[in-house]
Amino acid sequence: MLADPVALSSHLEADPTAATSAVGGLAPLLVLLRRSTGSPADVRGGVRLLLDAGADPDSHTIERDGQGRMSALFDAVERGDLALVRLLLERGATRDEDAFYHACEQSDTAFLDALHAPGFEGMVNHRLDFEDAAGLAWFLGRGVDVDAHRCLHHAISRGRGLPIITLLLDAGADVNLAWDRWDVGRRPLALAARCGHLAAYELLRSRGATADLDPVDAAVLAVARGESVRLPTAAPPSLGNPQTDDYGWILGQFALLGRTDVVRALLDSGMSVDTRGWSNFTPLDQAAMYGRAETVRLLIERGADLHDCAFDTEGPTPLDCAVWGLRSNRAGDGDYPGTVAALLAAGAPTRYVPPSGDEAVDALLVR
Repeated sequence: MLADPVALSSHLEADPTAATSAVGGLAPLLVLLRRSTGSPADVRGGVRLLLDAGADPDSHTIERDGQGRMSALFDAVERGDLALVRLLLERGATRDEDAFYHACEQSDTAFLDALHAPGFEGMVNHRLDFEDAAGLAWFLGRGVDVDAHRCLHHAISRGRGLPIITLLLDAGADVNLAWDRWDVGRRPLALAARCGHLAAYELLRSRGATADLDPVDAAVLAVARGESVRLPTAAPPSLGNPQTDDYGWILGQFALLGRTDVVRALLDSGMSVDTRGWSNFTPLDQAAMYGRAETVRLLIERGADLHDCAFDTEGPTPLDCAVWGLRSNRAGDGDYPGTVAALLAAGAPTRYVPPSGDEAVDALLVR
């Protein structure tokens, strides 16, 4: 569905009630925001016309069995259109938690500025689901209590890089604080061992962290150090990973951390190259998202699925993950041109078109 402001203007002039009459159970404003394939400028033009004609800027649907609220603001964030977000706010849209939560997935902190309301800074851990030091700094600048939210634990479990972990430590995160959720009672040092995050483990030790490692912690740490390929039988320590006890999720964790040596050793030991991890991503998805070109090349050589769609048939392919990572989840040490080049050479598909935010990547995508 295209957004055609001229045609919409004529339609509203002929029938002013069209701005408020549901279309297939959806408010017209939501139909435009969710289904239009028009340009951002044309979508904004259509939104202005609908709002001028009486459309409710707080139009929304209730999702996830009543647990979620998908508002017009949410849809504007989904489109990645900051000007559209501001337009809706100017016209009276109410800032809501679901829209702000979704804004945490955008690399531009201006979305957070626009959508923040008191208390929303408590969503800091969702920002830590992504490799975004600037986004974390935004939350820290608003005085978020990193210990109350157990931010250090969350960052470790998600495989965040040392710049982000260092930001948390410099903000006063307690290196010996026990986790109060998910893997209750575990200290950061033991969690780093259990998550195979060797760099975080060594940094925490240098900052005075201590912990008694249990057999699972010790087994995974040995794998991270290249001393073993024997993974423990245990559930993952954090939510979002497959709830199995084979510890297969850790292959994707090593992939996103760029631990090509460990990934190779685990594959040589018999692990499936497409073992799923966090959010149902494959190791190739995760390596691509973080620009781990060497790991990506290894996984391609070992037969990783180039066409896999992580969540469902509409989910991202590995090459989609690389371009999205470049735009919204950019690891400072990631080699995104090398990653994209390797995937394209192997025949990986993508739905993304330039601009990606990186000229070298754009040049590869238009070949």
